[in-house]
Amino acid sequence: MVTAELLRLRKNRALFIWMVLMTTGAVAALYLIGQGFHLNDSVHNGPAGGADNLRHGIVVISFVGSVAAAILGSTVGTSDLSSGVLRDLIVTGRSRVGLFAARVPGMLLFWVPLVVIAYVVAVGFDFAFAGNLPTPGATAIVKDGLWVLLVTAIAAVASMGIASLIGSRGISIGVLLGWQLAVTPLVLNISALGVTRELLLSAATTRVQPFTGPGGAGGDAASALHVSLASAIAVLAGWVIVPLVAGGWRTATRDA
Repeated sequence: MVTAELLRLRKNRALFIWMVLMTTGAVAALYLIGQGFHLNDSVHNGPAGGADNLRHGIVVISFVGSVAAAILGSTVGTSDLSSGVLRDLIVTGRSRVGLFAARVPGMLLFWVPLVVIAYVVAVGFDFAFAGNLPTPGATAIVKDGLWVLLVTAIAAVASMGIASLIGSRGISIGVLLGWQLAVTPLVLNISALGVTRELLLSAATTRVQPFTGPGGAGGDAASALHVSLASAIAVLAGWVIVPLVAGGWRTATRDA
């Protein structure tokens, strides 16, 4: 079932193209535009690469990539329902929970290579356009890459679970993008909410990021929260477990 899910995603050309554009395409555009400004006016615009500028590429992958992950997760979470094959799969005697669970590794096998390629492209451009600036070390490159992979993978898994719970791809994408792009930054900036803001995914991912500076939705506001490492890890785990449990429960109880 995992292989079938992976094959289904790979054959969805429109989805695949958009995922590539929102990962590799986005980070390549960032560096090419930045280097274009540098070549046009090197006095006021430094090289696009270098150790400090790698953070910008990482933020682009994590932010735009998380949006892409939300679209992917919503597509996977509602694929059987929207295509009308859920009833046929259930008739075969397969467990509904098993069908739901198989989507997770299948989706990640599709998603992880896209993020890895995007990050490799970012590092390649960063070194190529570094000029006279210092380049990042191997340890920093590995840590930053693992963080990007963690952030986007959690976004994809959480989106899949939430979409399975909602049952509509269009509504799920709208809800997820609205939450990520509008609600999360707003909530992070409402100081009256206090420690409850630590439950937001952006607050937790910002806490565990290996580089200095804002990352993801909320940016500076998320960085200003003094979240403990243990709390951040617990929140990250919660954003994986709770949506999956909710989505699995809805898949098991939904009328076929």
